[in-house]
Amino acid sequence: MKRFVLLVCALTGWLDPLQAAVLLSDTFDYSAGSLVTVSAGTWVHHNGSITGEVDVVSGRVFLTQTETEDVSAPLPGGPYGSTTATLLYASFTLNATNLPSDEGTFFAHYKASGTSGAQRGKVFITTNNVPGGFYGVGVANNANVANVLINSNLTLNTDYLFVLRYAPSNGVTALWLNPTAETDPSITATDAVTTISVAAFALRQSFTFGNGDGMGGLFLDNLVVGTTFGDVITNASPTPPVIMAQPQSQTVTGGANVTVAVTATGTPPLHYQWQFNSTNLAGATNSALILTNVTASHAGYYTVTVTNSFGSTNSQPATLTVNPPATPSFTLLTYNVGGNGVTDCSTNSPQVRAIARQLQFLNPDIITFQEIPFDLSYEMTNFVSVFLPGYALARNSGTDGAIRSVIASRFPITRSTAWLDGIDLRGFGYSNANNALDNFTRDLFEAQINVPGFVQPLHVLTTHLKSTSGTTYADAAAKRAAEATAITNFLATNLSVLYPHDPYVLTGDLNDSDTNALAIQYLISAPTGLLLTNPTNPLTGSLSTFSIRGSLSSRLDFIFPGGLLRSSTAGSQVFRADLLVNPPPPLQASDSATASDHLPVFMAFNNPYDRPFRFLSISHSNQSVTLTWESVPGQPYRVDSSSNLTTWDAFASNLVATEATHSFSTSSGEAVRFFRVYRVP
Repeated sequence: MKRFVLLVCALTGWLDPLQAAVLLSDTFDYSAGSLVTVSAGTWVHHNGSITGEVDVVSGRVFLTQTETEDVSAPLPGGPYGSTTATLLYASFTLNATNLPSDEGTFFAHYKASGTSGAQRGKVFITTNNVPGGFYGVGVANNANVANVLINSNLTLNTDYLFVLRYAPSNGVTALWLNPTAETDPSITATDAVTTISVAAFALRQSFTFGNGDGMGGLFLDNLVVGTTFGDVITNASPTPPVIMAQPQSQTVTGGANVTVAVTATGTPPLHYQWQFNSTNLAGATNSALILTNVTASHAGYYTVTVTNSFGSTNSQPATLTVNPPATPSFTLLTYNVGGNGVTDCSTNSPQVRAIARQLQFLNPDIITFQEIPFDLSYEMTNFVSVFLPGYALARNSGTDGAIRSVIASRFPITRSTAWLDGIDLRGFGYSNANNALDNFTRDLFEAQINVPGFVQPLHVLTTHLKSTSGTTYADAAAKRAAEATAITNFLATNLSVLYPHDPYVLTGDLNDSDTNALAIQYLISAPTGLLLTNPTNPLTGSLSTFSIRGSLSSRLDFIFPGGLLRSSTAGSQVFRADLLVNPPPPLQASDSATASDHLPVFMAFNNPYDRPFRFLSISHSNQSVTLTWESVPGQPYRVDSSSNLTTWDAFASNLVATEATHSFSTSSGEAVRFFRVYRVP
């Protein structure tokens, strides 16, 4: 698959710069009692037992390991998620009255919304790696044990000022002890990072028994939460900008919207200027650069310069790669043309011309027609010659003596077969008092087609299940279900055996009103490998394909991709010419009504073989070497070998994959040093 590295030309929009803001400030100057109660709603209970509540004692919060309540205070403007450039700072005074037991535990953190919202930026009190009689304070991003400790031996009954910083953009936590500037020494958590959307700041108590870990007892006071260091430290020393989260390289498809963002700290206000290939972008002066509807016109590097009154810094470059939108490998249209009883199928017929205009407008590569009059099916040769010149035609389907199916293709048709033509349905759960009606009314018609770029042929199958004509609806529904069972059996025991790795698709007219009908449920059952797609009427939103011509209620034409095509659908629609504004000539708004009492169903498919693949592993045991790589079933691969990485020779050819991964083993031999895997076109 070709891959293009392209520059970006885009409409741009800019996020408003984040202003410094104090989000929460609490001196806990309340009367003694439960914090949730005395704070009048500033703090709420979110976890643990409310019988062991967080209390206010002498104008300070008291946290103890003998109680269990957890409380939190919502942060205005939140939640603060990974897509924001916001940094969250919290300062507080800590005074421990009792040493923590064993490893200790965390007592303060940032929190996501909800009763058991995720916790990040955890602050711990511990006696691990601390001399007897002292304690330490540690920090973690997400772990339940402090992974970094303040390098100091802290004493009981002494006030210490801490500042906690959490970056929602990348999940990194930092902690300061008694700082005056953000450039002062700090510790940064080293455990794995995962981001959350921060909605609150929380305080935690932890009940413990025996030798369990606990926080001892501690007072916390003068809590301030803000978006800059200066928000939470009075008279903080000025600091130049520092980038905390660099802009990230991205690869997108043309037409996508892209956000390139940076997270920076420093004395506000911070000023941003984005550059594209070292040239300033006009108006790009915020922490996030938004590119909308990117196109494949320019490629390069995005950087940003962050400045304040005390200095400036430049980000690392972020590369934006824009791949062109995928071009569908082929398009497929299925159309019941309402030909039952029609006497004029010539190229001069108004109905035939209306059908042709729609097909010429949609320009499908492959077309499956149902309900072509049996005695006039020869007219399809003229139709293709006049309206679809160059298309191949298959019209040797089975028939009930009235109508048949036909398949036309822009690509070569190498074989066409009428399967299940008139077979006995009694073995598939249907019988009729008139045994002459026990047969499959029509057939399952197949065309094998060579699609460019496909390493295996495509099998296009179409059917027209029994309608209600000449019998009761209930009986017709039962017969359709039996016909669908026969098709299911064929796909599971015939097609999958003869062509186990080939792509296939089933189209046709179900003559049902909804997807809960037995016939449809049988067709999309696991043995068939078929996927129920949902192209809908653009006006009603319904899957039904009855035309604007009349008041029909049971029309469901369909395209069911199977096998490799299940994951390769690129788009679908039910087409109505009357909904187009000023239809381009020669298409006419009336064509949908003139052409048929059905509407055509149109789908586009990507090439399932045109996928990049990864080399997964290589193993060596004695003289045997095994290579394993990602693969597509039916795709041939080749293994080359080299002794010098310069000259390569084919080592093994025509290795056809049968699964999503493929392995190849061989005796290494002394002359063989290197291997590579090549996807055969």
